[in-house]
Amino acid sequence: MLGKQANEPPHERLGVEIFNLNDIALDSSASQLEEEVQGEVESLRSLGEFSPEVQSELARSFLPDRISDTLNIEGVRVNARLTRAVLDGLAVSESDRYSEQEILNVNDSNALIESEAKSNSPLSIDLIKEVHRRIEKNLIQTAGSFRQSDVAITGAKYRPPSWADVPDLIREMCSQYSLGQNTELVRAAWLHATIAKIHPFMDGNGRTARMLQDFSLLRSGLLPIGIPISRRGEYYDALEVADEGSFGPLVSIMASAELAALDKARRIAQAPQERREKIRRLVKAAGKTTRQTEYNLYEVWRRRLEGFITELIKWLDELNEESTDFQFRYRAYEAKSFEKWKEIRDRGWAHGTWNLTIDVVVRGKAICKFLFYSKRHQLNWTTDPDNNLRDEVGLFISSVSDSDERFSFGQFSDPYISLREVLPCRDGILVYRDPDVTLENEETPGVTVESENSLWEGEAALSPGDVIEEFIQQVLVKLGLIDV
Repeated sequence: MLGKQANEPPHERLGVEIFNLNDIALDSSASQLEEEVQGEVESLRSLGEFSPEVQSELARSFLPDRISDTLNIEGVRVNARLTRAVLDGLAVSESDRYSEQEILNVNDSNALIESEAKSNSPLSIDLIKEVHRRIEKNLIQTAGSFRQSDVAITGAKYRPPSWADVPDLIREMCSQYSLGQNTELVRAAWLHATIAKIHPFMDGNGRTARMLQDFSLLRSGLLPIGIPISRRGEYYDALEVADEGSFGPLVSIMASAELAALDKARRIAQAPQERREKIRRLVKAAGKTTRQTEYNLYEVWRRRLEGFITELIKWLDELNEESTDFQFRYRAYEAKSFEKWKEIRDRGWAHGTWNLTIDVVVRGKAICKFLFYSKRHQLNWTTDPDNNLRDEVGLFISSVSDSDERFSFGQFSDPYISLREVLPCRDGILVYRDPDVTLENEETPGVTVESENSLWEGEAALSPGDVIEEFIQQVLVKLGLIDV
């Protein structure tokens, strides 16, 4: 261990522990999200070499948002519009001069890490200092230099190491990174969190950590990502538990952002071909009666699905406020794009379709976890009498009772939970339940009665609240928290 003297405990002199990159393991949820990312990467690569038009559009679409995201996290209020104006060399108002320098600095630093990643350059002290120098150019006098005094992070439980230990810690970090054999997302998350933990500079540590995270992602063939201001609290919480050796939450945040970025990149890459196809369709359709488009159907589906999830989250928030015995910890994922919706309709499933995960925690211990995800409606699982719903996209449920257990995406079965699918469609919201789930009395709660028909029965939902109330009640009965 770096800084370890003869017969002394590990890191006693340094007062900080750099977690071994090769020893980091993830929980099942983070691991599954990693697999989703890999699937989307392979899908993007299958499109082949991008044309100059596509490459230019990718750069223009991603960079302004990434710059805005990393600055907003630090309290520098900019937006994509102002960022694009600065990058395009347009004049900005006097009040935006400081923000202009911040934007130009992050852009300059990004150009460096893209170039170094493309050249497959190693992580080094010189690279880390140069990234910081560019980020803080014309903003602080110590740009590109390690701090020369001790610091404390406001609001954080953790205190960074002594300034005298910073060079050795950074050297150890670079060595571990070069030798580490973990997955791409874990390597990037570990690098991000370790820089933040060492806190090597007087200012700009967060921007530097996120930029070097993107350097790591680019070196491994992934896309650089931003962390939106809406996830700031979750992001800081993830860094705090990473200080204690738990990297799953940070990897999950990064994986979710990577899935959204890959989905967007694929849409941009496919846009030229889709544009040509749409033009042909428009020409062919000229003069015909206007009909409802797929996009109209998607918008109806998206609004109804988001309305249901929003209502479910409201229930969970209010339950958490009222209860001291149990808590529902949840994570909502990015809204599914039109292209993703079409892919699900055409193929039946797709990568990156998680909508919501819920951990039920009783007296501080996670008892079970539920996953709500999107998949094409399965006629052979239901009592639907015809094929009118064949191409609809439903919100399905899966669950596990062990944090190390992986979700199954087959036909869900649970003797306590009757809800199987929420289907937003043209005529409203349909709800599918397992008719064999019974919660009739205290002696035999949740006992499944075998029947000749294992199909799910559907009915129109009176309101999302009724469906959610029944689901939560059954979860609490399943866990023995309430009686029937």
